Amino acid sequence: MTETPRYELIERHEKIEIRRYAGYIKAEVTVDGQNYRTAIERGFNVLANFIFGNNTSRQKIEMTTPVQASPAEKIAMTTPVTVTLSGQYVVAFIMPARYTLDTLPLPNDPRIHFTAIPEHTAAAIRFNGYFNEQKINRNKAHLVHWLAEQGLETDGDFTLAGYNPPWVPGFLARNEVMVNIKVTSN
Repeated sequence: MTETPRYELIERHEKIEIRRYAGYIKAEVTVDGQNYRTAIERGFNVLANFIFGNNTSRQKIEMTTPVQASPAEKIAMTTPVTVTLSGQYVVAFIMPARYTLDTLPLPNDPRIHFTAIPEHTAAAIRFNGYFNEQKINRNKAHLVHWLAEQGLETDGDFTLAGYNPPWVPGFLARNEVMVNIKVTSN
């Protein structure tokens, strides 16, 4: 079975889940794309080349799910100013849990970098079928509406997560729109 990031389910409401994720490492590449689909296709190829052995130790790394994509942002030196880079997306593979930043082989492709993601809480809405901008935006709007009703505040941009290889029939394909949420301690 393909490894996915570990999380604790906090709440479920129909197709929406609130999850508490353990920390993990992402291998990321920024690519040009007209939309999520073209960005994932381009980014997937770069990252797959890395995990299939195009790295300093020629080591193969197990494939995990999901493949993630989000619009690229440029963060100014005086945060919280962020600018979405039009037509650019960050595509990411989650690295298997057994790796640390010190034990991952270095990519030969300088476009790939690693990001350590700390433990966090996220909201996700699941949908089936091939994803397109209309489907992504519809699910994002539904998630935003539900989070507002619950009084939950988002933290960062939305991410598209795809869990299946391209040969899986669309009606069986599992996808999610996810966003981190702010958690207040009482």
